[in-house]
Amino acid sequence: MAVAAQDVRTDASGTATRILDAAFEAVATFGLSRLTMDDVAGLAGVSRQTVYRYFDSKDALILALVAREEETLLDGVRVAHREAPSLREAIRRSVLFCLQAAREHPLLDRLLASEPQVLLPYLTTRAGGLIDRARRTLESLVAERTDVRPELAARSADLAVRAIVSYTLTPSDEPPDQVAREIARILSSAIERRRKEDAR
Repeated sequence: MAVAAQDVRTDASGTATRILDAAFEAVATFGLSRLTMDDVAGLAGVSRQTVYRYFDSKDALILALVAREEETLLDGVRVAHREAPSLREAIRRSVLFCLQAAREHPLLDRLLASEPQVLLPYLTTRAGGLIDRARRTLESLVAERTDVRPELAARSADLAVRAIVSYTLTPSDEPPDQVAREIARILSSAIERRRKEDAR
C-alpha cells in the first residue's frame, strides 16, 4: 500500500524518507521529465518494487516530494509567525520567509527555468492539496493571534497563500521584504478594519 504524503514523517522504518531523499537527488541530477523509479531505487539503495510499495507511481512520488518540501516550509512559517509581536509583523515575517526560501531552494529556480511545463502543474492546477494545507496552516496561525471571524481568517490565509505562490512563480522586481511588507499591510489592515466595524 502506498504511503500518503502526510504519513512519511511517521514511517518508523525510515524507508519512505530515504526514497524521498533519493527522489530529491534524482530530480537534481536528471530533472523531472527524465526521472525514473529505477533511478530513485538505485539512489535509495532499495529495489524498484520497494519504491512502488511506498509510492505507487512516479506521480505519487513527486507529489509526496512536493508535500515534504512544503511541510519544511510550513515549519519555518510557524516559527516566523509565532515569534512575531503583532499580526502584521507575523504576516510579514511569514511571507518573507516563504519568498526567501523559494529563492534559495536548490531545485525550484532551476526547474522553473528548465522544465516549467512539468513543474507548474504540481504547484498550481494539481496543487489543491498543497494550497489547502498551506491555507489551513496560515488560517490556524491567524486565529491564534486575533479574534477575527473564522471566515476572515480563512479568506486572508487563502489570499496570502495564492499571493505567495504567484510571487514565487513570477518574482517581482521589488525586493522580497518590500513585497512581504505590502502583503502584510493589506491583509492585516483588512482584518483589523472589519473587526472594528463589527464592534460598532
